[in-house]
Amino acid sequence: MSQLNPVNKSFCLHQLFESNYFKLLRLIPQLHAIQSPQMQAELGNKPALHLTILDKTRFTLEIQLAYDCQTGATEPLNAESSLHIRIYLDSKTAEVITLSADLHLLPANDYPKAAVDAKWPDNYMLDKWLTHCLTQGYRLTEANHPQAIPA
Repeated sequence: MSQLNPVNKSFCLHQLFESNYFKLLRLIPQLHAIQSPQMQAELGNKPALHLTILDKTRFTLEIQLAYDCQTGATEPLNAESSLHIRIYLDSKTAEVITLSADLHLLPANDYPKAAVDAKWPDNYMLDKWLTHCLTQGYRLTEANHPQAIPA
């Protein structure tokens, strides 16, 4: 992945947050009314896409998204190959909270970064990954896992 370095990162980062939200809404059509603690989308011989609800409040939703690249795996997903995403339902934005070390595409720097600089590569990667998932035809629906989230 080429390194994109916009001049006004703050503005562009907010644009990414909005773009990621609307892409997640297309990927998860029932985003505002999710009741299942887990969902999965499978497309033939492509890796399964897993969603786990980590936290749900009135205005925010925290999810974990991960590819299951091992066919027939019965063990829980490895947190090292997933994205932890916070979705702000009221402001219609979504941002990466943590991106596993296995998925980092850009090298980490040893010097301290400003918050915007630190968030930019992970959220840019999420934007590209969501575009890929949508282009491939992935959709996460509750029809696959109709269990209710425990109160």
